[in-house]
Amino acid sequence: MEKVFLVGVQIKERGPRVVRGNELEELRRLAETARGTIVGETVFRIDRPNSVSYIGKGQAEVLAGEVKSAGAAAVIFDINLKPGQQKNLEETLSVKVIDRTRLILDIFALSAHTQDGKDQVELAQCQYLLPRLAGMWTHLERQQGGIGLRGPGEREIETDRRRIEKRISLLQKHLLDIKKRRGIQRSRRLKLNIPVIALCGYTNSGKTTLLNALTKEKAVAKDRLFQTLQPMTRRTRIFDKDVLFVDTVGFIRDIPPQLINAFHSTLEEIEPASVVLVVLDASDTNIIMHKGVVEETLRNLSFDKIPRLYALNKSDKICGDYPDTAAVKISALQKLGLEELKSGIYDLIRGVRGEQIWGR
Repeated sequence: MEKVFLVGVQIKERGPRVVRGNELEELRRLAETARGTIVGETVFRIDRPNSVSYIGKGQAEVLAGEVKSAGAAAVIFDINLKPGQQKNLEETLSVKVIDRTRLILDIFALSAHTQDGKDQVELAQCQYLLPRLAGMWTHLERQQGGIGLRGPGEREIETDRRRIEKRISLLQKHLLDIKKRRGIQRSRRLKLNIPVIALCGYTNSGKTTLLNALTKEKAVAKDRLFQTLQPMTRRTRIFDKDVLFVDTVGFIRDIPPQLINAFHSTLEEIEPASVVLVVLDASDTNIIMHKGVVEETLRNLSFDKIPRLYALNKSDKICGDYPDTAAVKISALQKLGLEELKSGIYDLIRGVRGEQIWGR
């Protein structure tokens, strides 16, 4: 377990993006998922990002002292850093600096179990590393393993740009084959004339648990960020009609563009859906922000025109009233509210497809 120090940064003019007091809650969970041991944390508030080190020079020097006192081996920032900013911070702090994108990529490396998933993660890792090769951690002692240095892309972390560019090209060709294969599979499913319901939501909202509850399957579901990376399709019946549920990768705030690009063939599983079932964690105080992230991501993927139904999962642990009265309150784990949710899905599909073309 690597000792890590967490740093949040808020730009004053933009205001907080999360509930005050919870600035580092998600970063803590990400760090713990990446198998880090948190030994300290702080939040800096700045007027605007500094081009040299994002935070101010004085703030960086204060942070260096705190990091040294805590005995941290790495500092994790809850922002995305430019290569130069990352390098300058490492020189000031004398430890490895990991930004939000690198942290998420590392978690994906831990979670990828299929070859397709590993290749998707490796492509994203290589694309992230390429502009950072010059001087990447060369001013520090060479470190093996640890957060930010895991996964299938680790063998490519060498200062050889041509090798990584060649690897990127090879992975892109392989992922194009995956895209074609999944396209054929989707075409076969469409010929069955069975409506598809895509489960989407913020990471760890309980999508897989809900999939299991609705289909009586036993897909692995854990209280862990990004447990599901590969889409899972399950056939079941809602009342008297057949449907296909597709569980997709969870969304997250400031999702790295490398991941969107690498996992596009996976996210395309949403495209043929008759309904997008958005699963929200009703017990999370940042539920409004999570809903906004899901809607923005669907919009960026051009899937925002697909009819949506909202499921307030973990409603048995609800923190307060949710403004959308049309959302269905459920508990996938306790199997509460599922019949009402099925009715909502049933009615929405009938409205979209028409009962006469529902299928068998």
